[in-house]
Amino acid sequence: MKTEILNKSRLESLWDLYKLGGAVMTSEWTTGNYSRHISRRAVPAFSRRIERYSDLPRAKLPRRITKVFEAHPRCQAVIAITDMRAAKRALKAAAPFSSVIIEEMI
Repeated sequence: MKTEILNKSRLESLWDLYKLGGAVMTSEWTTGNYSRHISRRAVPAFSRRIERYSDLPRAKLPRRITKVFEAHPRCQAVIAITDMRAAKRALKAAAPFSSVIIEEMI
């Protein structure tokens, strides 16, 4: 079993994605202000970018992903947690050591 090494920034980005329901449009997963300098954020651990018209059958996608595609018909891609069990396990293991997670859980 492959273990992911999570530093503070990767853990915070995983926590942000988890708080947003586990799946967001790629247009929402950006950094920067609302003028000229906007860039994509890195895809967190246990997650990946899923295209609307990919090779994956729609019936096998989790409900949180299909819900985003149904709510936004023009959305082309989604950033989603693909291994939710491993993500929850990593967040739970890191909770005593991370002040960001502890403050937002309270």
